[in-house]
Amino acid sequence: MWNPDHRTDFESVAGPLPELIRRFADEYPGMRRRLVDADGTPLGYVNVCVDDVMVPRHQRDHTVVPAGSTVTFIAPMAGG
Repeated sequence: MWNPDHRTDFESVAGPLPELIRRFADEYPGMRRRLVDADGTPLGYVNVCVDDVMVPRHQRDHTVVPAGSTVTFIAPMAGG
């Protein structure tokens, strides 16, 4: 994540991935602009893994995160 410790723990209930991302952004406002747009829609260019499995962008709206899962946000990388 984008914090000095490179990790933020967040306890959440199981549910739709976009909802979990919005709840995380609400709880950690300093990271909000890096995860959701002004309307609260999760940004497409941030990579998301659920239990170490990358969730393709086209499946995120339909992905349900099971209880006890680990969700990882991976910052986009660019360069050459």
